[in-house]
Amino acid sequence: MRCPSCLAVSPGRPRFCPSCGTRLAAATPPEARKIVTVVFCDLAESTALSERLDPESLRAVLIRYFALMRDQLAWHGGTVEKFIGDAVMAVFGVPELHEDDALRAARAAVDMREALDGLNDDLERALGIRLKVRIGVNTGEVVASGHAYGEQALVAGEVVNTAARLQQFAGPGEILLGQETWRLVGPSAVGTQVGQLELRGKRRTTTAWRLVSMRSDDPAVARRFDVPFVDRREPLRELDLALEEVIRRRECRIVTLHGEAGIGKTRLARLWLARAGERGVLVGSGRCRPYGAGGTLLGVADAVRELVTVGAPDPEALAVLRAGLLRDGTPNPSHQETSRALRGLLQDLGRSAGVLIVLDDVHWAARSVFDLLGDLAEELRDAAVMVLCVTRPDLFERLPDWQPGSRLALPRLGPEDSRLLVSELVEVMPHDSALVDRIADRAEGNPLYLEQLVAMLRDGGEPHSLPPTVHSLIAARVDGLGQAARSVLECAAVIGREFTVEQLRSICEPDDLGALLELLERKCFVEHRTEVTFRFSGALIQEVVYGGMAKRRRAELHERFAGWLAVASGGDEAVGTHLEQAYRHRADLGPPDEHTLRLRGGAAARIVGAGTVALRRSDLSRAENLLSRGADLLGPDDPGWLGVSGRVAEAQITLGEIERGRRLLSEVLEQAGGGADPLVAAHASLYLAHFDPSRAFEVARRAVPVFEEAGDDLGLARAWTMVAQEAQGRGRFADTGTMLRRALGYALRSDAELERATILGNLAVSLWLGPEPAPLAISECRALMAAHGRDRGTVRAVVGCPLAVLLATRGKFDEARATLEAAEHVFADLRHAYAGAFTPIFSASVESLAGRWDLAEELLHRARARAEELGDGQLVATASRDLAWALLHRRDVAGAERLARTALEGSEEVAPVNTAELRAVQARVLALRGADEDVCEELMERALREAGETDSPVCRATVLLSNARGLLSLGARDRGRSAARAAAAEFAAKGHLVGRALALAAAGRR
Repeated sequence: MRCPSCLAVSPGRPRFCPSCGTRLAAATPPEARKIVTVVFCDLAESTALSERLDPESLRAVLIRYFALMRDQLAWHGGTVEKFIGDAVMAVFGVPELHEDDALRAARAAVDMREALDGLNDDLERALGIRLKVRIGVNTGEVVASGHAYGEQALVAGEVVNTAARLQQFAGPGEILLGQETWRLVGPSAVGTQVGQLELRGKRRTTTAWRLVSMRSDDPAVARRFDVPFVDRREPLRELDLALEEVIRRRECRIVTLHGEAGIGKTRLARLWLARAGERGVLVGSGRCRPYGAGGTLLGVADAVRELVTVGAPDPEALAVLRAGLLRDGTPNPSHQETSRALRGLLQDLGRSAGVLIVLDDVHWAARSVFDLLGDLAEELRDAAVMVLCVTRPDLFERLPDWQPGSRLALPRLGPEDSRLLVSELVEVMPHDSALVDRIADRAEGNPLYLEQLVAMLRDGGEPHSLPPTVHSLIAARVDGLGQAARSVLECAAVIGREFTVEQLRSICEPDDLGALLELLERKCFVEHRTEVTFRFSGALIQEVVYGGMAKRRRAELHERFAGWLAVASGGDEAVGTHLEQAYRHRADLGPPDEHTLRLRGGAAARIVGAGTVALRRSDLSRAENLLSRGADLLGPDDPGWLGVSGRVAEAQITLGEIERGRRLLSEVLEQAGGGADPLVAAHASLYLAHFDPSRAFEVARRAVPVFEEAGDDLGLARAWTMVAQEAQGRGRFADTGTMLRRALGYALRSDAELERATILGNLAVSLWLGPEPAPLAISECRALMAAHGRDRGTVRAVVGCPLAVLLATRGKFDEARATLEAAEHVFADLRHAYAGAFTPIFSASVESLAGRWDLAEELLHRARARAEELGDGQLVATASRDLAWALLHRRDVAGAERLARTALEGSEEVAPVNTAELRAVQARVLALRGADEDVCEELMERALREAGETDSPVCRATVLLSNARGLLSLGARDRGRSAARAAAAEFAAKGHLVGRALALAAAGRR
């Protein structure tokens, strides 16, 4: 027991805390959140009734009415919470949850209405009156009190009010069901949709259904037994072998088929039963029920009843069975005589043919069923009889001494079979592989869960919500645990899907933790992962357990675990996440007090810290998630909100959420401007300048002194990078080395991985396009990767892209492609949005040098489309430039001209290093179209002048080679060959072997 004052844990349950002396209150069951079904029943026209009858007569009528309603509700497992005037309110699911609470409630409502007919016959004879009721039934979450007040269930929640409003809306003799109730009982119910009701006190309309009657409780009614059966060949084979052996040896054998709820036991048993019947085996089946009319042997009686309709049993045995078992499922006149008669009947039937009995849901069966089966197994001789008991594993926990002849476990479906079943269930969406994978992964191999998740999505449910049927199954299992075991499970649910014994001890009170974990493992709630690590057997189990805890308890456990993690160096993200959950749960319960606000502050500090580190380490998705949560915790009134929101926007932009990020950055800049926060404003302005290259240099220049004054190394790294990029745009690649290495120093001091990678990538681009000879440039790129790329995939990727093109210039195409493929894998993991634009550009450069122009064109179309989505003018221009060359290669002159013209029309956003090549494209187009030679040469000269202003031999050589080809097509052979030789010289100076070969080939044309 934990002391509420000093939080010390005491063994046992002492009256006083041994540490501080505080009196310890007796333990009461904690409050719990439960999905329950509420029934409201009210007399219709009761005012007229009270006017008509004398108070004494009215009281007598109401006493009989209340008793009748209470009996019907109690019969189905409901708890009457209160009588209000002439209304009855009952709850199904408190104090004990059942997996079929909604079904019980609906059946109870129908029985209440029908039972009233019998009472009305008496009342009409005696008083000349007939009663009519209005009934409302609704399912949803409530908080059930751990305290008991008399026999009342004490529940609170919106579901109660809705049930009352449905009852008020119902007409005399009508039963109205809420939407959630209908989802749970719909396959077993006959009803019509009422439509959208505007119920008093509710802001939104409510969907309701008018219940007419209830169908059979056959599982096939509620399940999709129409879809193909997926991969149960091995269990069917084992059952076939067992039956064949029983027939061959002429013996009685009990076989137990067991597996978790929803795993497909019933369907497998029915399929196998039908197959056995087709082979001439006498078959009979029955199902044990959790409650209801009839004796404890009703399931056995159903199976025997089927057998006697097809066989010719012993008349004497049959007469005994008809006196009890076959009449009402009771062992009349006695258990011994019933057992003897059943053995005689089966002995008679089993001599002439094999007999197969299937008993489903034997986990609900009474002890008398197992005694009867035990008698059969021990006493029945010289008869081929097999009894298949279909059950959940709970049976072995309840009856550990019951030993059937053999057990057959039905496992979960494997991943591929799960996906196949989902594809069959969704039918119209088999092409949506992502949807299929999400459903299959969440259901973890349980066919019922798969079926219900698909049905929920088809009905418009939220992808992350839990189908009510699945929730009911799991919640009922959890509710059946003792308080100590459930407490351990709740603590584990707060920690996570996986947890260690040490972690549990940090927030769990029981001394017998080991024994409780063994119990939970036997009951298939948890499973061992390692010697000290456990894991929930299914993610949905953890979800239901967590959802069943009161928010106050969740908050307490999250806070307690955060404290332990902080001491155990659990990391900012883990500590902050648990503090955040503690704060949010407390905040949900009412206006935040001082303690709640402290939790919020602690959570914000930890989560922002973790998000900032994630952003520096290029973990973009994680950074965006953490920083967004941190900003939300801080709120706009907090002084730190602007800076955190700016980082959120940066992550969003890098992930491709351009408009969203720009809007947030603009908001940050507006609030931080005018001297409110110069540092935040400088960062926001600098980042926004990426979308306005014409202002980028000036913005960066103005930002440098702001960052210097603040000692902001990250800001200085970014500013100097932007200055260097402006020089790169002008084609002054040799000049950028100093600026980029200066920026790199700042990035290293600020431990900013993304900035480090960006700077190194720009250095590699300068090595690729600048005057450094290709062999030396390759060596320097590899040196950069060796110095900075170890354990940094982003660095290897951004340096690897220019390196790949350098390798291709040397004719090393396979190595270039392998380098690019490795980079693409890194960018895919990072979800770096811009990689979708620039990586194909590099790949296209490699493929065009390899002569695979068709593939290069395809890549460039993809790159240009992605660049346009991102709204990045520079990337659009670069992709357009290279795509124009690809189109020219296959003589798509119009397409190339259109791309060049469109790109140059936005020349303010186009770097000068690109404009030279774009004009060369235009000149080449004019030449191919046979335009005036002077016009063509004038444009060629302009392109050559612009290329000459750069220090890029690649740019100059490319323009020269294009001009050479243009001149040759105009017939100016000497000048064309001269330009080609000049291009070859530029390529040679760069060490560009492929380009030199192409230029020399052009120079040799006749």
